[in-house]
Amino acid sequence: MIAVVIVNWNGKSLLDICLASVSSQTMAPAQIIVVDNGSTDGSPAHVQTAWPGVHLVALGQNVGVAAGNNVGLETALAMGATKVLFLNSDAELESDALAVLAGELDRGSPQVWAAAPKILYRRDPTRIWSAGGQFNWWRGLSRDRGTGELDMGQYDAPADIDYANTCCLLVRSEAFQRVGRMDEAYFMYFDDSDFSARLRRLGGRMRYVPTARVLHDVQRSSQDGSARPSLFALYYTTRNRPRFIRRNGPTAVHRLGALLFTFGSRLVRAAQAGLAGEFAEARLVLGALCDGYLRHQTGPTVRGIPTRSGGI
Repeated sequence: MIAVVIVNWNGKSLLDICLASVSSQTMAPAQIIVVDNGSTDGSPAHVQTAWPGVHLVALGQNVGVAAGNNVGLETALAMGATKVLFLNSDAELESDALAVLAGELDRGSPQVWAAAPKILYRRDPTRIWSAGGQFNWWRGLSRDRGTGELDMGQYDAPADIDYANTCCLLVRSEAFQRVGRMDEAYFMYFDDSDFSARLRRLGGRMRYVPTARVLHDVQRSSQDGSARPSLFALYYTTRNRPRFIRRNGPTAVHRLGALLFTFGSRLVRAAQAGLAGEFAEARLVLGALCDGYLRHQTGPTVRGIPTRSGGI
């Protein structure tokens, strides 16, 4: 039994496309679960009216992406799901994507605990957003392969990967007994990197399956309308990165090197912003560094900008 978990925050304009793509899969999921993170745009009422077959969990407040995914996961497991697909509300599955991902888990080794698709930009489906990912432990980063590249078949070979983001990720239910849930301390950003690192560290494998394809409106919930990440996204990626490094770096040397690199590179970012007159960005980066390195801040804390989160 496959259950699909979609975390939503004010994504009413995106949900119909997402839910229609899930509902029209050649392998229909047994359950579709929408976890609403306190939306104020009428999303819960719209789901109840337009999608009566969808199981809605309306939280009434924004608990973050990681916690929202955990709520959906617990609901799916209670329903008897043997596989759980995490899916962003701004993503659209091609018609056979779920069948292809599930087939990979069914045919593969029991040590293959998760499968990830090729993800393309919805605004330009000829370009790749993610072809699976890798860790750079010297910099403390998880990197999606192929981001921004024209899709010319260079990532058309199935492969084991180190990292997959939860924009679209199918996971065996038994994997959660070993790996645990998403770490809610991140609130959002690096929570999927942390999950991937724990899964790999415990001997699980993640497979990239390029014949499963997904379109993605990248960071619709966290961008400010420009091509640059919003201050909201900048804060969380900066604040959460030291936590990810401390918890998952493979050796003490890797952890120290990555922490020093991150601190130095973020200071440079703050200085560049200040010199360009972008003082709000400079202050935000410095505050995020203090929160990440000194205060070890977790959860929904943002300095100077509204707290918000969606299925990003």
